[in-house]
Amino acid sequence: MSKKPDDISVETLAETPHYVAWKAEEPDGEVTYHVELGPVTAHFFTEEWQEFVALMHEAQQEHGKDEDVEVEMDWGTLIFEPEEWAEFVQLLEQL
Repeated sequence: MSKKPDDISVETLAETPHYVAWKAEEPDGEVTYHVELGPVTAHFFTEEWQEFVALMHEAQQEHGKDEDVEVEMDWGTLIFEPEEWAEFVQLLEQL
């Protein structure tokens, strides 16, 4: 991927039909991470991203395939129906 001084370098980390995780190298050198969850995009700095991914993997271990999943974050709650959760787990497995 080419990069001009004013451009932000973006890399897709994982993708499913409805979800995308990607990272961007900001002009100041900071790396940010982003998860597109349908109409909502969550943005994370590196430490927050690492915590988020760990929390999602923990939720994956705790929840079955046929139940709704609610994950409490300090900025809101993510609620997945079983089919949505199954797809989100596919995204997690790519990270």
